[in-house]
Amino acid sequence: MQEGPVRSDSPVTTAERLMDQREGVVLRSCSCGWQRVTSYRGLRIHQGKTKCQSREQSRRSAAAGKTQEDRGQGENHSTQDLNSDALDPGSTALPEELEPSASDSQPRLTTRERKEESFTRKEKIKWPRANDKASWETLDSDLSNILEQGLKGDVEKKLNRFGELVYDFCSGRLGTIPSSERKPGGNSAMSRRQKEIAKLILRRRHLRKLWKKASASEKGGLQALWEEVRARLKTLRRAERFRRKRKRRENQRKQFYKNPYRFARSLLEEKKGGNLSVGKEELEAHLSATYSDQEKSKPLESPGYVPRPTEPSNPMDVSPPKWSEVLAAVQRARSAAAPGPNGVPYRVYKFCPKTLRVLWRLMQVAWRKQCVPVAWRRAGGVLIPKEKVSSTIEQFRNISLLNVEGKLFFTVLAKRLTKYLISNNFIDTEIQKAGIPGFPGCTEHANTIWSQIQIARRQKEDLHVVWLDLANAYGSIPHKVIRYALDFFWVPVEIRQMIENYFSDFRLCISTRDYVTKWQQLEKGIAMGCSISPLLFTMGFEILLLGAKQVVGGVRAPSGEKMPPLRAFMDDVTSILRTAPCTKRLLQRLEELSKWAGMKFKPAKSRSLSLRKGKISNKTFTVNDQIIPTLQEQPVKSLGRLYTSSLKDSDRGPETVEQAVRGLRSIDECELPGRLKVWCAQFMLFPRLKWSLKTYNISLSVVDQIDRKANTYIRRWLGVPRCLSTVALYGNNMLSLPLSSIAEEYKVEKVRLVLELEGSRDSSVRAVTKNICTGRKWKAKDVISQAVNRLHHKDLVGAVQVGRSGLGWGERLHRWSSANPSERRQLVTQEVRRMEEEKRRVVAVGQRQQGAWVNWEGAVGRKLTWNDLWGMQNFRLSFLLRAVYDVLPTPQNVTRWFKNEETCLLCGMERADLKHILSSCKIALQQGRYTWRHNRALRQIAITLENVRRESAGTETSWQPIQFVRGGQRPKEAAPRSNNVGGGPLSRGKWKLLADLDSQLRFPEDICVTSLRPDLVMWSADQKTVAIVKLTIPWEENIQSAHERKKLKYEELAQQCRQNGWRTHLYPVEVGVRGFVGTSLMRLCRDFQIRGKAQTQFVRSVAEEAEKSSFSLWIKRKTRSWKSRDDCVGGRAETSILSSRRPEAYQKQGTKRP
Repeated sequence: MQEGPVRSDSPVTTAERLMDQREGVVLRSCSCGWQRVTSYRGLRIHQGKTKCQSREQSRRSAAAGKTQEDRGQGENHSTQDLNSDALDPGSTALPEELEPSASDSQPRLTTRERKEESFTRKEKIKWPRANDKASWETLDSDLSNILEQGLKGDVEKKLNRFGELVYDFCSGRLGTIPSSERKPGGNSAMSRRQKEIAKLILRRRHLRKLWKKASASEKGGLQALWEEVRARLKTLRRAERFRRKRKRRENQRKQFYKNPYRFARSLLEEKKGGNLSVGKEELEAHLSATYSDQEKSKPLESPGYVPRPTEPSNPMDVSPPKWSEVLAAVQRARSAAAPGPNGVPYRVYKFCPKTLRVLWRLMQVAWRKQCVPVAWRRAGGVLIPKEKVSSTIEQFRNISLLNVEGKLFFTVLAKRLTKYLISNNFIDTEIQKAGIPGFPGCTEHANTIWSQIQIARRQKEDLHVVWLDLANAYGSIPHKVIRYALDFFWVPVEIRQMIENYFSDFRLCISTRDYVTKWQQLEKGIAMGCSISPLLFTMGFEILLLGAKQVVGGVRAPSGEKMPPLRAFMDDVTSILRTAPCTKRLLQRLEELSKWAGMKFKPAKSRSLSLRKGKISNKTFTVNDQIIPTLQEQPVKSLGRLYTSSLKDSDRGPETVEQAVRGLRSIDECELPGRLKVWCAQFMLFPRLKWSLKTYNISLSVVDQIDRKANTYIRRWLGVPRCLSTVALYGNNMLSLPLSSIAEEYKVEKVRLVLELEGSRDSSVRAVTKNICTGRKWKAKDVISQAVNRLHHKDLVGAVQVGRSGLGWGERLHRWSSANPSERRQLVTQEVRRMEEEKRRVVAVGQRQQGAWVNWEGAVGRKLTWNDLWGMQNFRLSFLLRAVYDVLPTPQNVTRWFKNEETCLLCGMERADLKHILSSCKIALQQGRYTWRHNRALRQIAITLENVRRESAGTETSWQPIQFVRGGQRPKEAAPRSNNVGGGPLSRGKWKLLADLDSQLRFPEDICVTSLRPDLVMWSADQKTVAIVKLTIPWEENIQSAHERKKLKYEELAQQCRQNGWRTHLYPVEVGVRGFVGTSLMRLCRDFQIRGKAQTQFVRSVAEEAEKSSFSLWIKRKTRSWKSRDDCVGGRAETSILSSRRPEAYQKQGTKRP
């Protein structure tokens, strides 16, 4: 079929569109697999570059016994073979599937599948940034039009072409990232320094040989020459060593900023790599032996007594996928997930809703017709090494990459199938918890097994535990078992037929560095990476569990609850029984069922534990006629918990400490700046430790030991002294860092664990998990009880207003009485964190020097985010932390620390503190240092107000009435902005602005005659309104007193203006010397309608300007001369930047542009 013309990927004129139609711009294909939306000329250019036409002609000339037709000039590349089933080069339709021959062992391949024999992973596309919405909208609009016009044929052909057309269009418009080519062996070209080093080494050897043969009179001169060469060589080697270190530092920073999580993971994980040493034929033989089922034609016999569940009371939804389901599946998918064979990632459908709607409509048609296209049944496999040096097949793990369009389709199907199984209680959630939403399966199973073992030890009872491991579980389950399970659980016929079509011709191939295997059909096993395959495995394995649990009964808990005999999470099975005969009978039944299902257990990886009257015995069990190793012979790790012969967690604490220390050392040895090392510890090392701290019974004392070691490294990385309190690092103070304490996270995780186990929907879990051991120093039970009592008290008190906020202002209070179980767990954990913060606040109150920030009245706190830390220099961050908590090496602190009497080098004051250096030194005041800092902060305020004045000119203010909510009603959706929307007071009249910068400001005489000099004046003669701004840079503890002092000083001027008929607004504004603004600046933002992001940026710019200026003053504290304002760190550069943005209003009254 001939496809119509496809719209180009950029806006074109009518003439260009006519030219494209004349040249035939369509989706064209080449025999080598190349496809592109292009003209015939573009196709010929490709053939000329890649020599495809000559290879095709030679291949056709070699074919015997086939009639060839004459070819025209425009038909050189098209397949005109009378015996061929290929299509025209301009066609986009797929060839029809060839019917398989009865004599063939494998289904006969189509032309499309023969083309897929040369499958290789496609290059990544240069996608726009996530915040570039305009580019995504344009791409989405053009791509959806291309798909609607370019897709022809039935739904299967459209879906087969969908991903390829998306990739071709996006790669043509956006370009691709070329895959890194392997560098040839050998060293790179040597630099001049390296060449000189090599020459000097040879010369030194030559001089040594001459010295050995020289006479006594000649040795002195040779010794001098040798020393000269040695000194030069030492200098060059030192320079070369510094160069390599600098290059290594640059490379590590580049890798970190490119992908911080991958870089941090590489620091902590053991390096895994290697190349597959087997050939293509051997790997293909291995795949054929693994995924071929010799008994697929044999009917599946009955598994024995396995009670089939009753017919479902809640039928499964078999309607086509809804838009909300597809959209939810796309939103849950990871953007960084690797794409399938067509090269299209999830990112396209996350940012292109129109394209997703086109795909959704095709999915609906495919669902109705029970059609699964070939493109969804092809998986490109990659081999992931398991060990440091991997070479054999067993040392690699196969991961299948499927096309995301099919994964979205089967995600919706898996979601519905899961809901169907759970609503009808077809899955016994006491035994199997894998893939079941609402059950923390690993946590519940691991704690239940451990609790039963500990109860048997304490009560001196018999207990037999066997951990079983299936050999290649996912790759060995036959498809006929999956079909049997679908029928066993009453799955509707439409769904069963769809899954049957999916697995009927599912193929995969493995791509290595040197070759690509041919497509191998999966006659058994599932593909790791498929959306629905894990659930299908769970259904098939559930039949084995249902049949096995019928032969024995479980152990009874101390509360009388009967426990299940088995615990399973996917293929990990654990049996827990009281007697050895019952355990043998259960193992025998499991062996029979696994043989029926075509799978088998692996005794070498299984373990057993037998307790006789609470003590370990040497009782052993067998499976597949092989003895299962006991726990005494070798430990076992199951579901994230390690079981050893000691049956204690006393060794887990030191192991966790060693893991933490090893990780901190690895991070410390890298060449990243300190703040980035802190990020690696917070987001990669600490989460790795959380699982061990949550799972094992580790006491708080061990966690405190980890916390102390981590604090030592964090202080070093941040550039702060060892005396800095942990309150400064982890507290919600005036200066908050985005850091979390290991001790606090340990307490929160233990509290969450207790709440999860006690609130589990599984009664057997609640029956055995009564106490979680956390040591004698801290108990989770007591903390939970205290937190719940505090929440009950909050319900009684209700919402309480803080400060000057009005009634109802603030966050909504979540009440304990009306919260659901999930919300109650969240409320308790939040209350535990609040209790920890209160303890830190008590410590801060008792610290006279580092806790002085608790007395800062009228100051607004600063919360540093990771974006702020990434953009800060290390020395600036170090200064900010040390200045806020007063641990800088001031004369006062140096005298206290080292008993050395020091004075201020400017004025000679003894034991001068930080307050004196930054705001009280007379010499610094006389030299204009404080005035320079004041003007830099004032310039930021003036720039922002001038921008607001310009943007507000001509805008109108609209008013939105406040909603009145009656009792028992809910408020309607309010506007995203506040009640009054518009430019505020500056939107009415013509406003002017004057600032006291670079020259003295004279107050406008038409308003009032005065000798006072405010820092900034804005007035409107039309509105008879004037705003007076006075900026002060005080010590943070004096912000409130400075506000009252300046307000009292300029109140007389304001009264005179009011007497002259002017509406006057007075704004005394304070910004602390360490970058903490006062609440008066927030009032200024409110009155001038500076909201949201603009307010945040404005406040941040003013605060950072004051902080940077104080840092410059701190650096120059020992320099007696102060030449100009540019005589500071970064002063000249920043001044020039600000000068370029200076408003035109500053030019008035004879002011000069700086």
